[in-house]
Amino acid sequence: MPARPRQESRGIPALLAISARRLCGGAGGLGSWARSLPAGTAIQLREKDLERADLIRLGSTLRSAFDGVLIVNGDLEVAMACDADGVHLPSDAPWREVGARVRQRGLLLGVSTHSMEELEAASEAGAHYALFGPVFDSPEKRRFGPAQGLQRLRQAVSVGLPVLAVGGVDAGNAPSIARAGAHGVAAIRAFVDPRTAVDLEAAWVGTAGTMLRRAVQ
Repeated sequence: MPARPRQESRGIPALLAISARRLCGGAGGLGSWARSLPAGTAIQLREKDLERADLIRLGSTLRSAFDGVLIVNGDLEVAMACDADGVHLPSDAPWREVGARVRQRGLLLGVSTHSMEELEAASEAGAHYALFGPVFDSPEKRRFGPAQGLQRLRQAVSVGLPVLAVGGVDAGNAPSIARAGAHGVAAIRAFVDPRTAVDLEAAWVGTAGTMLRRAVQ
């Protein structure tokens, strides 16, 4: 069987589903969850309370469950062990040091950012993309401060790095995120239920497609 192409050659995903096993029936439900996602959705394996061995098992489960883009949060060794396509680093990680090793392996490098300064640092560190937020209010993101809103998102996009909006993302606000110039969206809860995931995909693809058609006319 030919090797799967690495993510750098497949493009940065526009839809990123962040894992939360406790919302999916536990570790045993992640495979079914992955198969339920809309086509083209990437997965970020983000289970910070688990040890490396458990993360590798979960990553291998996800890798066998779907052929989409798989990104591992924070751990290059886990990413390599489960044949993932990329590594996503939190905002307090040593981006330059770890990022260099990620890129040397031909993997996609993503980082979490919450300010213009962090976005500029991410660009200088060679990140392929950045999550920026929280754009809207989200229980998972309140520790990073209040919602930043669409104006701050527009400023984030102006840095030039592909930006995925995170924090309170759903089908209702996805069109405004696309119109703000974001490359894509990332979310936990919006992707847990297959129905809301499909709604989010339709809202994003519909708006982004319309904008693209207008741009080429």
